[in-house]
Amino acid sequence: MNKLFDYLNYRCFLKDYFKEQKVKNPYYSYKYIANKAGLKSKSFIHEVVAGKKNLSKTSLFALGKALDLNAKAFAYFENLVAFNQAENDEQKNHFFKKLMEHNKRTVSRLISKDQYDYFSGWHHSTIRELIGMFDVKDDYALLGQLLRPSISSREARESVELLERLGLIHKTGNRFRITHKSITTGDEVTSIAIKNFHAQNLNIAVSALYNCPADERDISAIVGGLSLEGFTAIKCEIQLFRKKLMEIMDRDKNKRKVYVINFQIFPTSEEAQR
Repeated sequence: MNKLFDYLNYRCFLKDYFKEQKVKNPYYSYKYIANKAGLKSKSFIHEVVAGKKNLSKTSLFALGKALDLNAKAFAYFENLVAFNQAENDEQKNHFFKKLMEHNKRTVSRLISKDQYDYFSGWHHSTIRELIGMFDVKDDYALLGQLLRPSISSREARESVELLERLGLIHKTGNRFRITHKSITTGDEVTSIAIKNFHAQNLNIAVSALYNCPADERDISAIVGGLSLEGFTAIKCEIQLFRKKLMEIMDRDKNKRKVYVINFQIFPTSEEAQR
């Protein structure tokens, strides 16, 4: 079984923990740990692992004590529970950063944090594309100035270092080059990091509406009613169109700028009752 600090889902940790204890002691059970924790409901822990119930602060402390977690492990477990049970993205972001502070040296944890940072910063993907187009060498000030909006030399350098750690770029001689590696993250990280990424790009789109010349952008909107079937059909068309645009980008051998193409479809009304 992995260490507690390798988990980003406390229910998965509990499930693996009980499975391991069961191998060591056939009499070990959810009921046994519930008794040890002083919980009235003997099925409570099983329901928590199954995702049917959440841990309260009271049950969290009781369970942590029953699992014999030391102070460091319990602090991580406490933040892990808060992260998984967060009610909104702001809370999720807060507790994810708390988790990263607990064990920065664990390799799997470092990878998760790097992946999170990559998706949470709009400029990382743009810098990666720029590196494939321009020989910026180690001129991070120039690299930062090439972005819209521009970023500092320090931010550009840190972004390059992040891309190197993730294996998304590599240095050959004095020049950085793009690799063909892609990165993926677990659902817990992706759900908040991708939202951060889209939110930042949408904010930049608003700025471009006012600051970018009309001949360098295309921003439009369509407002209309849809059934569920119509909505699903449009989503499929967007997915196909997105693949077509990526093919055009791959074939383009004379790239001079980095562009972000946003797609959004969302409701602006409640469902009509007939």
